[in-house]
Amino acid sequence: MKQAGRNRLLLVVMAAWLCLPWPARALSDEAVQRAWTALETRDSAVVQALPEKELAILKATLALQTGRPQQALSALSDHFADDPLVALLQAEAHRREALQAVERAGTYAKGLQEKEQMLASADLSAGLNEADVRLRAFVDKLDGVYGDPVDLLALGPDVRSVFLVDKSRSRMFVFERDARGNLVRVADEYVVTGAKSGDKQKAGDARTPNGVYRFVKRLDGKALPPRYGPVAFPVDYPNELDQLHHKNGHGIWMHGYANGVGRRPPRDTKGCFALPNARLLAMAEHVHPGHSWVLVGEDFVFNRDDEKQARLQSVAEALESWRADWSSLDTDAYLSHYHPSFRSGRRDLAAWRRYKQRVNRSKSFIEVKLSDMTIIRDPNRWPEGEVVVAEFDQHYRSNNYQDKSRKRLYLARAGESEPWRILIEETVK
Repeated sequence: MKQAGRNRLLLVVMAAWLCLPWPARALSDEAVQRAWTALETRDSAVVQALPEKELAILKATLALQTGRPQQALSALSDHFADDPLVALLQAEAHRREALQAVERAGTYAKGLQEKEQMLASADLSAGLNEADVRLRAFVDKLDGVYGDPVDLLALGPDVRSVFLVDKSRSRMFVFERDARGNLVRVADEYVVTGAKSGDKQKAGDARTPNGVYRFVKRLDGKALPPRYGPVAFPVDYPNELDQLHHKNGHGIWMHGYANGVGRRPPRDTKGCFALPNARLLAMAEHVHPGHSWVLVGEDFVFNRDDEKQARLQSVAEALESWRADWSSLDTDAYLSHYHPSFRSGRRDLAAWRRYKQRVNRSKSFIEVKLSDMTIIRDPNRWPEGEVVVAEFDQHYRSNNYQDKSRKRLYLARAGESEPWRILIEETVK
């Protein structure tokens, strides 16, 4: 009898816990109230723009997360029952409602302990992550999280669009230049990323790589297997920074869903990032291979202008000092701008030093100018610390040679009080 009592208490605790809000990072009480009021009154332009099914999903998700399964069922129309996410929300609401009913039955249901345990263990919350992502995106929109990304420090004229893939939010923010040349947000999309969390390290680890990339081409028609949807856009993973850190693998794409698949959970790819086919085709209009940058990370930050300007100034000053020291023919001063782990192709810092010393001995003057500068901060922490990517046109002239090329530098610093050092230097083809 004592053991039966302990089992009964355990089931009561489990049932009560399963009716608490999910997931662990629950919305604040104020956010819940704000979202619920907006969905009920429909006064907000954000709510008015929602399709009826999306509105129902948001209301049901919010009701479930606040322990109100009956309200969740009331919000969901049977007209949407063919949608797998709606069906799962309905199933979870019925399960929680049944648990509450068994709990209310008390000792009258004492012979149903085994059934109750099965009901409690059938928690479907893990399958509702997409609903949670959509609810959080809705709250962000209500709060006006539409500001300037802190990582986009300066964009040259060749940058036509930027895609921010936020793995923690399962969202992709898309920015494109308007008619005046200003970068404006054009989309905020639900996105599916790698089945495993964390940064990609090797082929087959089912992780989406963190870093700064560019779309390099478009795949469609016979070049694209049907499981990837109507079109796909590969990125240039692994880039030079990835290779420096011995990351490998290939075939990281933005792609769609297989035909007939309308829903996928937030973590469900082998390392790519995927959108529903209709949304993928809409986003394809903003992809300009070679001129569309892709930032992949977690918890992107917006609207910190002071922080952004301070970082931009520090990078710009480091680049100007590097350019001036190079032009001065002071080889030691010039080389002081390079990181101990520096690489350029097959050259490490020692080989780069020998190369530059040999070249400079033949020069009576050097003139270097930089133009059309793009500077983007990598949103991820690397072993060398904070990293920015600077890409620009380099105009070089000396007494016996002149050249114009597109250069890309990766600069790193261990902390804000430390100087930026060039970690990688490459010519962009």
